[in-house]
Amino acid sequence: MQTATVTGGADRLTVAVVHNIVLRVRGSALVRRTPLMLATHYDSVADAPDAAGAVAALLDTLRALRHGPPLREDLIVLIADGEHAASLGARAFVDQHPWARHVGLLLRFDGAAGEGPLTLLGTQGANGNTVQAWAGLDAPTAGSSRAPEADTSPLRTLGLAGMRFSATLAGGEAMLSLVRAFGARPLEAIAAPQRLYFSVPLAGVLHYPEHMVWHITHLACALRLVVCWALLRRGLRIAPLSLAGALALLIVVSAARPGASYLLAWPLIGVLLGVGALYLPLAASLSRHARGAIATAGLLPAVVLLLPLAADPRTPAAAPPAPGITYLADATTWKSYWLDGAAARAVSEAPRSGIAFPQVEMLKDEDSPVRRKVAFALTSNNAAPTIALRVEGARVLAARLDGRALAARRFGGWTLTLHGMGERRLPIELELEGGRPARILIEESIPGLPADTVPTRRIDAPRNGRILATDTLLLR
Repeated sequence: MQTATVTGGADRLTVAVVHNIVLRVRGSALVRRTPLMLATHYDSVADAPDAAGAVAALLDTLRALRHGPPLREDLIVLIADGEHAASLGARAFVDQHPWARHVGLLLRFDGAAGEGPLTLLGTQGANGNTVQAWAGLDAPTAGSSRAPEADTSPLRTLGLAGMRFSATLAGGEAMLSLVRAFGARPLEAIAAPQRLYFSVPLAGVLHYPEHMVWHITHLACALRLVVCWALLRRGLRIAPLSLAGALALLIVVSAARPGASYLLAWPLIGVLLGVGALYLPLAASLSRHARGAIATAGLLPAVVLLLPLAADPRTPAAAPPAPGITYLADATTWKSYWLDGAAARAVSEAPRSGIAFPQVEMLKDEDSPVRRKVAFALTSNNAAPTIALRVEGARVLAARLDGRALAARRFGGWTLTLHGMGERRLPIELELEGGRPARILIEESIPGLPADTVPTRRIDAPRNGRILATDTLLLR
């Protein structure tokens, strides 16, 4: 277990105590070289695909490795905490763990909803060798280089190369195959020229070097000249203009987003070949059925490559369900309330429960026209997993948490979110602009609802209900 306190965020400052699970499996090589690394996370949020399936597949992979021949290279495994707290578990590993200094190849596994193959979401570094090894697996895989997902994880800085997957429990076979493939080779030379890749129904994964993109674009240009010549001889002028527009778009995409060029290049080449076959002089004697077959064949690349986009796992999902019921214990009024999904206070009050209010111990409040120094100690008797503080009415000039200096914002509101603090007593020091009143809002957030307060009529409340215990410090 790697237990660490780590800070992150800019606009919304976050401090977390994280508990990462880290292990190292020794390889059979006599000389220790750069290891292979697998990474996922174990924390989750309500009503969102988490990495439970990826963790299960990873554990099953480790079990299989234990009962099989050892890998040549060392294997590092990270099951991180704090993924949903600004990826601070990953940040703690990157910044503070000695094993993060030398990684040959990083394989990351995110959660995915439902069942499905191991899907490649994106790569980092020169991906030529990694893509070829992934595409050659016997296990089912999927993925496309058309639009790599945004990746802000600190782990992206590790490794000479890297691959990021979405995985379910069904992807365990492919995960094991990947580990065996990369664990049997030296990783110092894993980098190779970029390749683009995409999945084709029934054909599996296709890939080729990225420098081939312009050769394919040149082929499309040559075909367009031949086809336009044939169309103009037939007196057709609109179709050549349409083909010219499609070709111009292909050139732009090939330059700006080569990994997505296949989506235009191969459908365009198919259409050009189909149209050319129909309008060249040799096609005049073909039967109607033969011409229909040629037209269908010309449209086949577009159908095969473009229609599956509707079922792509990266297609934006429907909007998440509305937030569930919130139970609010408010120390300002010493009362409890039910909040609806829009966080609007309900008309009726909620019954009191055993939920404790935030415990605040005022230590210092020194005000002057220029600067106000405030110190207090905060304790969550609920051991709340998340505590949020927000300062309103005055700018924060400096801040410290338990002696640790925190970033301050001279413009706009100042917020601090704390994760995993348990019931620790947290000394907090703030320096505010002086001579004006301010208030500090404190909010503890706990998943679930207090069972002894849920009315019978709300027994079917969504499982993403939460408890808020709040208090406010008024600085007059």
